[in-house]
Amino acid sequence: MRKKSHTVLNRMSLWQYALLLLMLVTFAFYSLPTFFGEQPSLGLHGQSRLSDAQRTLLAENHIDPLKQIAQGGRMALVFASQGEQQLAKQLLEQQGLDSAALTLEFYSNAPAWISRLGADPIKLGLDLRGGSQLLIGVDVDFVIDNQTKNLVDTLRTRFREANLRGASVMRTAQGSVAVTLPDVAGQEAWLSIIKESAGTRQDQWTLSRSGNALTLVLSDAERTLLVNNAVTQNLSILKKRINELGIVEASVVRQGQDGIRIELPGVHNPKQAKEVIGATASLAFYEAKADSRFFMADRSGQAVGLARQPVLSGEHIVDARANMGEMGQPQVNIVLDTLGGSKMNQFSRQHVGKPMATVFTEYKTNAEGKLRARSEVINVATIQTALGNQFRITGIGSLPEAQELAMLLRAGALTAPLKILEERSIGPTLGLQNIEAGFTALAFGMAGMMLFMMAWYRKFGWVAITALVANLLMQVGMLAVLPGAVLTLPGIAGLVLTVGMAVDTHVLIFERIKDRLREGGSLANAIDFGYRSAFRTIFDANITTLICAVVLYAIGSGPLQGFSITLILGLISSMVTGIWGTRAIINPLWGNSRAKLLRV
Repeated sequence: MRKKSHTVLNRMSLWQYALLLLMLVTFAFYSLPTFFGEQPSLGLHGQSRLSDAQRTLLAENHIDPLKQIAQGGRMALVFASQGEQQLAKQLLEQQGLDSAALTLEFYSNAPAWISRLGADPIKLGLDLRGGSQLLIGVDVDFVIDNQTKNLVDTLRTRFREANLRGASVMRTAQGSVAVTLPDVAGQEAWLSIIKESAGTRQDQWTLSRSGNALTLVLSDAERTLLVNNAVTQNLSILKKRINELGIVEASVVRQGQDGIRIELPGVHNPKQAKEVIGATASLAFYEAKADSRFFMADRSGQAVGLARQPVLSGEHIVDARANMGEMGQPQVNIVLDTLGGSKMNQFSRQHVGKPMATVFTEYKTNAEGKLRARSEVINVATIQTALGNQFRITGIGSLPEAQELAMLLRAGALTAPLKILEERSIGPTLGLQNIEAGFTALAFGMAGMMLFMMAWYRKFGWVAITALVANLLMQVGMLAVLPGAVLTLPGIAGLVLTVGMAVDTHVLIFERIKDRLREGGSLANAIDFGYRSAFRTIFDANITTLICAVVLYAIGSGPLQGFSITLILGLISSMVTGIWGTRAIINPLWGNSRAKLLRV
């Protein structure tokens, strides 16, 4: 006799309960430090306690750290305000500490065991933390001029190497080069070199000819590509420079075609940041030649003859550290990459006993607001032996100058000079008000929704409230865990919005359950029907919103990205808690056929 099979309603596997519980516990744990709060602190790397001189210096300026925490080769000074934090950093730098050894941080008030397990508070954006915002413009003209000069130098060198005489090559305008060929037969050799060097076949330069006069004009596509590359590379380098300054939670994003916006949360005196961010400094190493026609002045004003092309440029420098040498003079210890070390070794091996010059180039804004290059020879030394990928340079004025140069070299030289177009400061008081206002709105919104759910759905309403609380904890935990996620004021708005959207999930499910009960179905059958029928609607609605949020994050910046991050995380957590979480509670309580519920 054949047995009848039946489907068991409202059952979840043990692994589903275990996975759900693991997710909730994990994200709730990582959300804890955010609720404990944090205080401004100053990290000192390379020392585990304050020296007597440092302690005296802080005391003389009425700075008394709340805590001094030593953590394996570094320590953190915790302060009552960001003003004390900033002043302490300036004082310690003036005493001679390398700025790279001082980091502006925030100390979590959560118990130490939570921090040891890797849980940190949510990072706050500029509008909540307070700080400085800089709008920086990339010097596009420099990029075009540099490309034009490179073509002129390349053509002259190639003509000379091919023993072709009599041609005139000169820069006529920005992105334009004029070449005049001699009035002789057989000009194909010149034309071949011009086309090969200018990349006319790749549409880099547009070539036009009138008799013996040729004009090369940089194409629009190449101009756009050069600007995009310059901005992209400068973005990467600026991020490194800000890391070298020890500013955590900073934001560096592109704005417009040739602009970069930098947000420095917690930095209310951005003088040093401005000087380092806008500086374009690099080193290059030249062969010193007394009989050269190419001269450059050293720091005393004496002309030094140099080879026209450098042996090595600063792009091969991977590390640079400043200290005092054996003779009490500041020096910078240089470490090169593999290619740079190979070039330096080959050159120095062939030029033992001959001089090599170190040239420092810096771009600064003059009185007219235009950027001008200033290059000088800071060191001429005789090569005693073959050099490798590590050596040192001297001739630097003071230790602070050596420290700043080392920091710039570690971060890399900018591919184009920068101009600081706008500077704005946001006080920490405004940020605190924004946080209070945002979370007050979130609290009132949660309270209103909880009252509605309890009044309208009674027992099921309590389940919805539990899911809403879990949803909020999951969002906060995911924000704390996600690398690069920063909570902004629009982000708080996103939290409020997603909590409201999470209620929609519960309403859809509970209303379907009520509809089935009105039709005369059992409670167990109504619960199963409610979740199955509402799932497709909930899933479609959340997926379409999620697509919009991802697109908003991809094309937006700043506040838009802050809003979209919380919206994306909120959609994910509301799906988990609204569908999976509530059913994990409802199934064992009312999901079997004998369960009764007076009112849903």
